[in-house]
Amino acid sequence: MISTCGKMASAKIIELDETNTCKICDNAFAKYSCPKCNILYCSLDCYQSNSHLECSETFYKANILEELNLNKNDSESKEKMLQILKRFHEGNQILSDGDESSTDCSGITFEDILNLESFSPDELDSDDNEEELLDIGERLAGINLDDAEKVWEKLTETERQDFVSFLKSEDIANLIPSWQPWWLYHSKKVEVVEESEEYKNNCPKLCDIKDFSALTSKTPAVCIKYNLINILTAYAFTVRYFNGEHFDFPKESVSCMVTISLTLKRDQKFEDFETAVKSVEMECVNSDWIVSDSENIQTMRQDINDILNGPKKSDATFYILCALSDLKNLLVKSLQTSENDETTGGFSKQFTNDHFPSVKLEEPDKVKHHVKKIDYFLSYAKDKFEA
Repeated sequence: MISTCGKMASAKIIELDETNTCKICDNAFAKYSCPKCNILYCSLDCYQSNSHLECSETFYKANILEELNLNKNDSESKEKMLQILKRFHEGNQILSDGDESSTDCSGITFEDILNLESFSPDELDSDDNEEELLDIGERLAGINLDDAEKVWEKLTETERQDFVSFLKSEDIANLIPSWQPWWLYHSKKVEVVEESEEYKNNCPKLCDIKDFSALTSKTPAVCIKYNLINILTAYAFTVRYFNGEHFDFPKESVSCMVTISLTLKRDQKFEDFETAVKSVEMECVNSDWIVSDSENIQTMRQDINDILNGPKKSDATFYILCALSDLKNLLVKSLQTSENDETTGGFSKQFTNDHFPSVKLEEPDKVKHHVKKIDYFLSYAKDKFEA
């Protein structure tokens, strides 16, 4: 993915200026230019607007009616165009006399054509569109649709250009469903009988965790608990910030966590819960690339409480261990991604991760240090942490 960063933040991919703004509504990215007058426009609504009506009518008359071959006795051509029109505007009855099986075009009027709101003029004069629409299912058959590289390879050049234009013109965050965190499950049952633990299927898998005594014989300082809370708070914010797709952007996600967790960034120690959480809030506000607001911060506070409370009283640290395991795996993934940067495919080269231009990515040596730190906190949380 182009990942987009979920509901908590949306980054504009391109800014509007004189060279790319629709000249009709003056409020959207211009994806097309009129073939007659060359004015830039963004949609069919603008193309058919009153200010451009004379030009658009001329275009439709000269091109669509000619395409339909209304003055020629070519039934095959008529039927082909009718099917295209029907597919692009399902439910719009353009066949004469209400007979769906008819291919007689005598009932088609110019007004019928103008009512095809889902058409763009570029689509109307493309001879390749029908073939592309018909075989895209065949081209993607057997392809893992989650594999962006494979899907990208199967697209035509026109489809790729359309996809890029779409990304530049839409607020992608509004099109992506909000991710539901795995830590929202909390048992409300009295723990007398064994209850289902299906919720664990949605949680990150736990890493192998060493006993705390195997790491050190020293009693952990009080600040360790609150340092852990600082890391977990940063983790909760980051995972929501990337809408649960943090593994699609491992290096950026790691940089986000390190930016807002001073325990990770510079081993800062905290002496109480409020200071540990407030520190993350302040780092979010001070960042020059992380977008946050009061709603984000309130959600983050609820998330850290949910993680600390666990799914049930008898397993209060389970969500903590899940979060730390997920964070460790993310750190490892970011190291692997760095090693594989030279072997990226066409999709990755087209959509380089430049959505966060101010991000300073963590150096591999520092990431390895973070991994060791998370191993320590995993052991501490398993054996020593108390809410």
